[in-house]
Amino acid sequence: MTRTLFFLLLAMPAAQAAGAEVVEHRGIWMHPEQFRTPQLANQWIEKIAAARLNAIYPLVWHRGGTAWFKSRLSPMAKDVPEGFDPLAHLVTLAHARGIAVHAWFVNGSYGAPASGGVFVEHPEWRLQGGSGEDPWFDLGQPAVRDFQRDVMLDCLRTHDVDGLHFDYIRYSGQGPCYCRHCQEEFARKHGFPPRKAGEERFPAALDVGANPLDKPTTARVLATFDTGKPAVTLNRLGQGEAVLVNWQAARSASPAVGRLVGDMLTRFRAGKKNTFQLNTAETAAKYRLEEQTRANQWLRGLGFSAQRIDEKTLRQVPRDAVLILYGQYSIAQPTADWLEEFVRGGGRCLVIDGPVFSIKHPALQRVLGMGTTAAYFHGLTVVSPAPGQDLLEPGPAIDIRHERARMAKWVEYRTQTVTGLVRTVYRDVKASKPRAWVSAAVFFNKASADGVCQDWYGWLREGSIDYVLPMAYTEDNRTLAKAFAEWKAADPKMEHILPGLSIYSRKEGKAVPRDLALVRSQLDMCRAYQTHGNQFFSLAYLQEPLIKLLAETVFTAPAQPWYPEHRR
Repeated sequence: MTRTLFFLLLAMPAAQAAGAEVVEHRGIWMHPEQFRTPQLANQWIEKIAAARLNAIYPLVWHRGGTAWFKSRLSPMAKDVPEGFDPLAHLVTLAHARGIAVHAWFVNGSYGAPASGGVFVEHPEWRLQGGSGEDPWFDLGQPAVRDFQRDVMLDCLRTHDVDGLHFDYIRYSGQGPCYCRHCQEEFARKHGFPPRKAGEERFPAALDVGANPLDKPTTARVLATFDTGKPAVTLNRLGQGEAVLVNWQAARSASPAVGRLVGDMLTRFRAGKKNTFQLNTAETAAKYRLEEQTRANQWLRGLGFSAQRIDEKTLRQVPRDAVLILYGQYSIAQPTADWLEEFVRGGGRCLVIDGPVFSIKHPALQRVLGMGTTAAYFHGLTVVSPAPGQDLLEPGPAIDIRHERARMAKWVEYRTQTVTGLVRTVYRDVKASKPRAWVSAAVFFNKASADGVCQDWYGWLREGSIDYVLPMAYTEDNRTLAKAFAEWKAADPKMEHILPGLSIYSRKEGKAVPRDLALVRSQLDMCRAYQTHGNQFFSLAYLQEPLIKLLAETVFTAPAQPWYPEHRR
């Protein structure tokens, strides 16, 4: 324990014992499943109060424009009892216990299939050119920003909330939007001619994250990165084939990538009944299931449905099936052997972001025709058709310097549109209800935030937000310490930054309550770095052992929520 931490932990109980008012933000995010009925709200407020938390952030708007409050602009969630206003009831319960309520809105991510929700009436509001994940709102369109501002202000004016809270206040990446409005506005502002999605072919400039395989043995290189490393390969083995797309393709915004994957699946004669997506046990134990869900949704968006399977059902896969492996970095030897048998027998395999931790298996080397790995890289690269291949239709040559300039301006353009929504909401909140707070959940370091056009450091500098809650969900306290150092450099007194900490961990692919000693150590770090409190994610994991730890050893006295320039 550091000397600073030791004296801080001694000083706090002494101040509490002396009767001094404790001012500390003790917040937690909560989902509609915890307050959509009166009974659920009552149960969870009891737990929140027992843990001596003093600020809740209920999710009140998401999932295709669904509301969990009575709104003039958005429909109430279907699982809410008729006539019931979940947020109004929650505010009444919380305020009776001295607990502040900040209404939580998800702004960028749509959170529902595009076939439902607000996109039914306004399909033009959908982002055209994301990272291939769920549908996203196009925050570049003034109509979208105005609508979200109006929904948020409607909540503020009709419900006695203490503040409004942004989440997913960003894009899914940095690439361009291909809607007419954004292309034309971008052209007016930055001088690059408008483009249409269908015009994009390889060579293409892509912002990618890649865990590439290297050293082709029997594989035929169809495309390369601008470093000369293989980007797309085709390998024939026995009666079957395996195609490798050597980067995280679902996160690439270019339509050229969708065209590539679609063409390869068409080559394989992929259909609804013969296409499977494998998630191995070894990969599932280390990586979030959400990544496989996003990949599956991306494939559906390209017109291909894949049945999701694991090793237990491999033997049921037909010999002539199509098997997709997305981000399967770890593959056990028996599964590798089965894959070789499958491809040799006539199966077709599409591998995206390949098995970098398992390519040492000779069976995988034979399936993919690749011998080893290259270094991970992330950033702008040009993927170009390889000389002599005839499977990728080439487009016009591109100038990498011109493309880098264009991509940089797209990042600037997207960042400004996100910031525009934050500024507008902040201005109108202060005009309507000056004592309300505006906050945002943000990526916990600048590099990650910049990667999704989320300039929260700029928001703090210009005063267009009251405070941010960086989502520092790491289990590595060294990583957390680096984050604190970065935050302190931007905000030395930590006046506008409240750390967001996780109270769950992932074990064997499942979310479970986090080890109490780790939770306690990270709370101690918050006090050692002299923060004014913290935020927990999320309420579902506030269970009895943690409630007891918080109430008996950390939050030993009630506290008023802390805010910048705290009001009494």
